[in-house]
Amino acid sequence: MEQTVLTYIQKKAIAFIGKESNFKDFYLSGGTALAAYYLKHRLSDDLDFFNYDNPDAVFLHDFAERLKIEINATSVRFERLYDRNIFFFKINEEELKIEFSKYPFIQLEATTVKNDIKIDSLRDIATNKLMALLDRFDPKDFVDMFFLLKEFNIENIRCDVEKKFGIKVDDIFLGGELSKVKRIEALPKMIKQTTIKELKDFFSDLARGLSSKIFE
Repeated sequence: MEQTVLTYIQKKAIAFIGKESNFKDFYLSGGTALAAYYLKHRLSDDLDFFNYDNPDAVFLHDFAERLKIEINATSVRFERLYDRNIFFFKINEEELKIEFSKYPFIQLEATTVKNDIKIDSLRDIATNKLMALLDRFDPKDFVDMFFLLKEFNIENIRCDVEKKFGIKVDDIFLGGELSKVKRIEALPKMIKQTTIKELKDFFSDLARGLSSKIFE
């Protein structure tokens, strides 16, 4: 159940967001949506809400102040990064990061609704996760993809990345990015257990398989 993944503060924030009609076109995606509503494999700190269009900045800042009161945060700070609107709520010694951002890419499958919040589809989250893995190095992406590949085939996810983001992902590029698994030194807080060695062996084998296809 999502209760084993989401903290009390996360659940309270999600419930408050779900009551706000101005967020009806937003959907929860990213690692927390994946962990809380699908895989139940790890803990995740951030809440990532996406919308196809730019959200209203004045409304977002007003809502953030109201949310600060609702979750008993002592302060809230804001960062703008391209089309990303990121709020950091200080609660005791912890910080909750909530993002309300434009994400102008098609959704491959319809969202579902849980507790008045739209949840991104597992297929779309898998596609976004592979795109993130190709775009940056973050151990969480490898952990998420490791468990996602128990549900999906890497070739199908690659095709979805090409369809959704309009890029070509060839074997050399994909294999090279997967090989970065060797840089992992620590894992996020896990619910389902795995090891760094298991991750490294899995993705190294996957990368070698892609490399061998090049010379077939």
